[in-house]
Amino acid sequence: MLYSVFKKLGLGEPQPTRVALQLADRSIKNPWGIIEDVLVKVDKFIFLLDFIVLDMQEDVDVPLILRRPFLAMGKAMIDVQQGKLNLRIQDDEIIFKMSDAMKHAPSSDDSCYMIDVIDYAFDDCFQVSRLADPLELCIQDGEATRGENEEIQSMAAYLNANP
Repeated sequence: MLYSVFKKLGLGEPQPTRVALQLADRSIKNPWGIIEDVLVKVDKFIFLLDFIVLDMQEDVDVPLILRRPFLAMGKAMIDVQQGKLNLRIQDDEIIFKMSDAMKHAPSSDDSCYMIDVIDYAFDDCFQVSRLADPLELCIQDGEATRGENEEIQSMAAYLNANP
């Protein structure tokens, strides 16, 4: 939970903790503390949860991140193919549609594919440019001989013609 959200809710003082969190960008954050036994309402269910309080930049689109322990407590079942998350407690069930929660349709977001193309292009360029000597390149990497570099192609033809 963000420190700003924690202050707005007025939940008292967080208990000290020695936890250090490594975030997705590999930075390390030391939390303000931990808040235990907070009631959280998700649709018609109410859960008793613990939160780690972090002093970070606020993202209004994602104020809270509920992780694996929360999903296990609610007996969550995620169906990726159908895009549904089922949350069950005893005989009650709530079904969330992932498409309703997403800002963009999954088919319109192709940024992941662009990263793959850049990685392949970088690998191809790096492979050719890392070896300056065409003879060395032909000997070590047969794939490079199929490129557009005339000097490398002529060296490969020479090596193939004279066994």
